[in-house]
Amino acid sequence: MPRLTQETAQSRRDEIVAAALRVMATRGVARTSIADISAESGLSTGSIYSHFGGKAQIAADVAASVIGPRAQALVDSRFETPEPQTPREILGVFLGALDDDQVPHRVVLQMWAEAAVDVEIGNLVEQAIGQIRDAYKGAVARWVAAQGGRVAEVDAITRGMVAVSQGYIVHRALFGPLSLNEYLAGVDAALGRPHTECPDA
Repeated sequence: MPRLTQETAQSRRDEIVAAALRVMATRGVARTSIADISAESGLSTGSIYSHFGGKAQIAADVAASVIGPRAQALVDSRFETPEPQTPREILGVFLGALDDDQVPHRVVLQMWAEAAVDVEIGNLVEQAIGQIRDAYKGAVARWVAAQGGRVAEVDAITRGMVAVSQGYIVHRALFGPLSLNEYLAGVDAALGRPHTECPDA
């Protein structure tokens, strides 16, 4: 049998990861087996094992494909606007992008759960959340400086924004679509604060 070229091998790995993602989105990460991935991809289990050491390695690649690009997209946006954006507006940029129906919220949530017991997935999730945190921090620092605030406030605001973001993803995963303004209105009500709508959210 001819040996696969590096490009062909990567294409085959991508095909397996895409099939695994489709199965995991319907069956769940824990209940997805190599046999399920084989059936979905149309590849033999032997072919799958020739590219991956097992399900855990496939799951790690699925996590990278789901979480990584979206975290990187947030970093790349850098929120470069003429005027500093408020924390609420910054949240609107990122969370508004997550309203895309193509984002597998349930798989993201399951990957977070897997991160608690799988070191490789845990490292990927930690890296992705770190990217989001850093992007938020850079954008918030501009706003805090414009308000004459202290540098220490940036970390506190950033922690809150990451928590709100994770809560929004969990809600979407468990309960289905909810507009960002509805979600933030609930957060404001719970904290006893007046709600202000995000533009275009």
